[in-house]
Amino acid sequence: MADLEVQAALAQARQAANAASYDIQKLPEDSIERQALHNLMTAVDAIISALDTE
Repeated sequence: MADLEVQAALAQARQAANAASYDIQKLPEDSIERQALHNLMTAVDAIISALDTE
């Protein structure tokens, strides 16, 4: 049961990360905010991937 809950949480995290990535792409390409948010999303994606392999 716990594994199903973890998988559901990871799926929700992926969905939220995808939505955030889509919103980030709407920012001007040369903005510092876009680069900073992109770096955060890269970190979030890495965390999700690491949790998914356990």
